Amino acid sequence: MIQSPREFGKLARSIVLVVLVTAHGAVAAGPAIGSGVEGFESAVRPFFKAHCIQCHGPDKSKGKITLHTLGGDLAAGQELERWESILEMLASGEMPPEDEPQPSDADRKAVASWIEAGLRDYVQQASRQAAAPTTRRLTNFEYQNTMRDLLGFELKLIDNLPEDPGKPYHFNNTAEYMLIGPEQMDRYAENARRAMGSAIVAPGEPQVHRTTRSWSAESPVDGLQNDEISVYGNRVNTAATGMGLEGWPETGEYRIRVKAAAILPPGYTDVPLRLLMGYGRRTAGGVQLVEPVGTVHLRNTVDDLQTFEFRGRIENHPVEPTKISKGRQLPPSMAITPQNLFDDGRLNDQLNRYSVPRVVVRSIEFEAPVTNVWPPEHHTRILFESSLRENDPDAYVREVLDRFMSRAFRRPATAEEVGRYLKIYRIFAEESETFEQAMRETLAMVLVSPKFLYHAEEADGGASRQYELASRLSYFLWGSMPDDELFELASRGELDEPAVIDAQVRRLLADDRSKDFVDNFTTQWLSIAKLHSVVINQQLFPRFLYTSTSRERSGTEIPNRPTIRDYLHAETVGFIGELIKRNASASNIIDSDFAYLNEALAAHYGIQGVSGMRLRPVPIKPENRIGGLLTQGSVLVANSTGSAPHPIYRAVWLREAILGDEVKAPPAEVPSLSDSTGDSADKAVLIKELLALHRTKESCNDCHVRLDPWGIPFERYNAIGRFQAMVPKDGVRVQPFSLRYFESYAAYVKYLDSINTVEVQADARVPHGPNVDGMRELKDYLLRYRTDEISENVIRRLLTYGIGRELTYRDLFAVERLVEQAKGNDYKLRDIIIAICQSNTFRDVSPKDN
Repeated sequence: MIQSPREFGKLARSIVLVVLVTAHGAVAAGPAIGSGVEGFESAVRPFFKAHCIQCHGPDKSKGKITLHTLGGDLAAGQELERWESILEMLASGEMPPEDEPQPSDADRKAVASWIEAGLRDYVQQASRQAAAPTTRRLTNFEYQNTMRDLLGFELKLIDNLPEDPGKPYHFNNTAEYMLIGPEQMDRYAENARRAMGSAIVAPGEPQVHRTTRSWSAESPVDGLQNDEISVYGNRVNTAATGMGLEGWPETGEYRIRVKAAAILPPGYTDVPLRLLMGYGRRTAGGVQLVEPVGTVHLRNTVDDLQTFEFRGRIENHPVEPTKISKGRQLPPSMAITPQNLFDDGRLNDQLNRYSVPRVVVRSIEFEAPVTNVWPPEHHTRILFESSLRENDPDAYVREVLDRFMSRAFRRPATAEEVGRYLKIYRIFAEESETFEQAMRETLAMVLVSPKFLYHAEEADGGASRQYELASRLSYFLWGSMPDDELFELASRGELDEPAVIDAQVRRLLADDRSKDFVDNFTTQWLSIAKLHSVVINQQLFPRFLYTSTSRERSGTEIPNRPTIRDYLHAETVGFIGELIKRNASASNIIDSDFAYLNEALAAHYGIQGVSGMRLRPVPIKPENRIGGLLTQGSVLVANSTGSAPHPIYRAVWLREAILGDEVKAPPAEVPSLSDSTGDSADKAVLIKELLALHRTKESCNDCHVRLDPWGIPFERYNAIGRFQAMVPKDGVRVQPFSLRYFESYAAYVKYLDSINTVEVQADARVPHGPNVDGMRELKDYLLRYRTDEISENVIRRLLTYGIGRELTYRDLFAVERLVEQAKGNDYKLRDIIIAICQSNTFRDVSPKDN
């Protein structure tokens, strides 16, 4: 018997693959083979003996797979993992290897059909058995969003939680990962008390703190005026230094008003102004402890100064604590710092600071807490106005608890649950000085309840199922709790209707909160978070990171400033979001007629005519050599060494994330690429030749023969994701960029062109397929022959993420139906999401026979 959900998931994928291939005519049923053990003995065992046992038998077991001991009773559930591997190899055509005698197409199809029939018999029998529901806590991402929507304001709590576990190309919102330990509970308790301390304010009007500072347009001797902020060359005691706060509350909403404008040289249309708030100066480590306040894109000039308002929570910004300096006690400090975030990809070129857009900040005003309405709405949403508070305090507390708990538990709280927390309130009331203090402590206890921290899966069905579905929809597409409309539909029992689900999915996807879903789903699916940990060779790629020119920190990355790395991540997330928004076909994952760019990214890819810092869809041409996911920098950088492309990393990414295969890690005894090539590697100039040498090792060949062809076509995209057709000869030292040696970056590019004399080889023959030379031909092959497989992988990924568990054998036929439905609609992504949410698998969550 297969024991793990992972193994059942592999089984399901293999069967769906054969079903799809059969449906599309590539593998039709061969000569009939008798069912069960009789068919195994008469046809399948002889097939293995003729084509498989030599490499997978008693004398040799390549890939640790042996076939000579297999029995033929698949319906009994025995040896299913080996059977699914055999089926996968037969369906993909990867076995027997191409250099071995091949079975006839008829025999291959007949054996595949026999295996599929046996597995189907097993799946149908096993699906009738009851399955235990899965129990999982909120991920940190879900917890943060849920607290935001429950309380009505953003309070940054996620930093106080242990990091969620994860695994490349897998989602962490499953029961396997989402467990709670003692440390986690302690952190939840701290967060709960902090959250309720901010949500419920103290009685009486608060003290309001205000700080204001202005700058004049005086022109100093050495350049920038006092109210101007450039991307570099700013002086202290100007608007670029910002404003230190004279005082601030411990909790509450702040309001910042900035009177600002832009100085735009010819050819520029806007400049981004971002505010940071936190420690006033850099720490010894060179990093300001700040959090962003917000960003506005300035288009107005100094002749039209405008006031821009920002709001946030003071609790989210770090405060420099009291310290002793030179025998004096210094008070806590906090400052607001404006930033000019202009970036056209040339910031390391040391351009003239007057040739790029500048920001003018004439004044900054800070006020906290904001008291337009007091108590604030988030307080009165919990402690609402009611005559019961005076006339029947016990009934008032019960009503407060019932309302808050019902929202926190994402379904109506029971009378028993409310009564239990009423007793807790009475205990705290005896020890608290005020009613508000007692309610804070009581409701903090609600926020550490399993009913809040875990996804609800009640066993009684009926009305509870409607609320479960409301939560399932919102946590899938928002990563947060249901809103009032979902709650109302659930209370009326209408949420289960397909037309209602269709309308709600469209509504949820149209909401800004769906951006959280797209970001979280995309980042985990494509495993691009590692993009941020790759150490980039700054000598080879001087424009990729933005580095300081000051003597003390020369060459180190400028803190708290977005770089190409951040824009690359945002590009991929924005691209997937745009595909969903357009209801575009999943084939766009392979190639598309648009990219998601801003000016800095366009410069990075060498694309002309894109201006401004806003990321948006931009039409592209074939000569741009980008489009789809395979040529996006987030993928290419994440799967590079930081100095050079890495074809094996990129091949694994393509097979895992895009084709949906599982690529096993190399055995511990297998040497690395560089170790296994031996002395002959000194003569190998190109990575293609190194890989060819690697495949001469039998211990390496079995895996590399199926990996290398997928990675080699990526070779013309360098370590930072730019197209590069030529490279220097082996042994040629590349001179790093510096204005001491080159008069400009353009001169440096000319120098690189002069030493790049070796053409990059990027041709390979895909397993059991044609020869492809480079990315264009690889894309063409995938679009022509693998679109169904790639689209099915997207469906499985979305379904897995949506239901919060790995797919199992019980989901086999549901996935098959979703794939067939999507295929008839050109695999349109938004329609796929709607169909998933309407499916029995999604609505029932526990894997039952559907």
